[in-house]
Amino acid sequence: MFIAIGSTTVYVKDQDRAKDFYVNTLGWKLWDDVPLFPGATNRWLSVAPDGAFTTIALLALDEPSAHYASTMGKAQALTIQVTDLPALYAQLSAKGVLFSGPPEVQPWGTYATLIDSEGNGLMLIERPKTN
Repeated sequence: MFIAIGSTTVYVKDQDRAKDFYVNTLGWKLWDDVPLFPGATNRWLSVAPDGAFTTIALLALDEPSAHYASTMGKAQALTIQVTDLPALYAQLSAKGVLFSGPPEVQPWGTYATLIDSEGNGLMLIERPKTN
């Protein structure tokens, strides 16, 4: 039986820099920081907003998985639900977090694309209020 999506992956160049950005700048929780396998230099590093079940695995590339290198530093097929996007945008911008532009309102919600420490674009979405 399916119960939830456990994680999605964002490929990063520097796991320590990415960990610092997600945990210390965005204030997310660190879920895992362990070697991918015994003797590996890359780690299974996963983070998530407080209270979330689905994590983002911040994976560094090694030679066998270099075919994923083309996704690094680009917009990711990933959306993150938020509340009060204008306030969050202002708060994160004041911390030096980059965005591709200010929040935009669409019929399906308000969105802005956050640029992480590795250049990856993550779309933040505030769903429209329903009655």
